[in-house]
Amino acid sequence: MTKLSSLFLLSGVLLIACGDDGTPAKQDGPDGKHDAPVGSDAPPNPAPPALGAQVDRLGRPAINTALNHVFDTDATRKQTAKDTYNQDSSVATWGTTYGAEFAKNLAVLDALDEGVPNGSGGFLGCGNQFFYNAGSGTTPAATSYFALAGALADDQLYMDTAKSLCGLYLPIELEAITSGAVTHNTCGGRAPSYDVIDVSYSALAAGLKGFNQQLQPQIKDNVSAHADASDTAFPFFGPPHS
Repeated sequence: MTKLSSLFLLSGVLLIACGDDGTPAKQDGPDGKHDAPVGSDAPPNPAPPALGAQVDRLGRPAINTALNHVFDTDATRKQTAKDTYNQDSSVATWGTTYGAEFAKNLAVLDALDEGVPNGSGGFLGCGNQFFYNAGSGTTPAATSYFALAGALADDQLYMDTAKSLCGLYLPIELEAITSGAVTHNTCGGRAPSYDVIDVSYSALAAGLKGFNQQLQPQIKDNVSAHADASDTAFPFFGPPHS
């Protein structure tokens, strides 16, 4: 046998020695360096952490802030009321539980446009809020704001997934509130670029008069949206603002 043949034979022996010996492969042990004991597997991934109590829903920003004990002078009672609302998961009873509280604060917000010209020689003011006196005529009553209060207490965002165009806040809700007088052609929901405060101000202070034909809000807080917010590019927000 030549030296070359002997070298190939030795190489084959070494390959067999280093190859599979027929026993099942063992997974790494806890230290990630050595095999786990025979017959055992590596420890599984840790269980996900247990979630604590719900802190906030925030479906519609500013609703809890503006309508829930907003004029309460007892700071502890005010905070407790807001926390209770945020943590309440009983969707079916939101309207009845918080409707009366929201209604009395809606009456105050309805007066924000008092004295603003309405374009017809008169002025805006109380009574032009969405759903005002819904189903009860035009005479002011203790229940005048209950319909809108119940709708707003339902802190869920509605979307029309059949629409490919998005860009307005609450268009589906506005269509429902106006009984179809205003129809939606966008998907709804809430994207980072939506100026939800302007829409809320306009809806609560002036109702339909607070929007133009394109459903753009006309009563504004004069605070522009952040230029680095994106509706399509992750992580959707820029660095924190100082």
